[in-house]
Amino acid sequence: MVLKLAKISKVLEVNNCNNEALFQALYKAEFWEEINPAKKMEAEFTAPNVLHTKVYDEIDLIKIPIEMEGELVLSDKGEEAGKGRLIEFNVRNNENIRELEGRLRIKSLSPTKSKLGVFIETFTLSSEFLNLLGGGADLVLQRKISEMLRNIERVCKTKDLQDFL
Repeated sequence: MVLKLAKISKVLEVNNCNNEALFQALYKAEFWEEINPAKKMEAEFTAPNVLHTKVYDEIDLIKIPIEMEGELVLSDKGEEAGKGRLIEFNVRNNENIRELEGRLRIKSLSPTKSKLGVFIETFTLSSEFLNLLGGGADLVLQRKISEMLRNIERVCKTKDLQDFL
């Protein structure tokens, strides 16, 4: 059984956030560990654009423990006039997620303010994971993405992105 979930879009304007520093921080494992919305995450870059993670979490509503391991591949597509920098991503080598593809867009609004968007195009779970989540998987992913964006906002308010570089 394979379930394809709805497209997801989340956008947030972040103060005290330089778009170039944010872009560079995306390629640092410590940044991902800081902004992750899971209970615990171990992260390391195994290649310049491949983030290998081990995630330990729990779905709050039903208290199901989740352990996942896999890779997030980031592909910088460069700056698009008027739209900002585009980074495409996908998940691979994850036994729970068959397919996850999306885009991340970072647009400078000023030297200290950026607009960050996460757009999930394809999200397909494996059957074992589906049995645990049922139809709430897309809601869980939407919530995690919202938490991640809020965590980026918190990091930009309380720390200097240069600390990750």
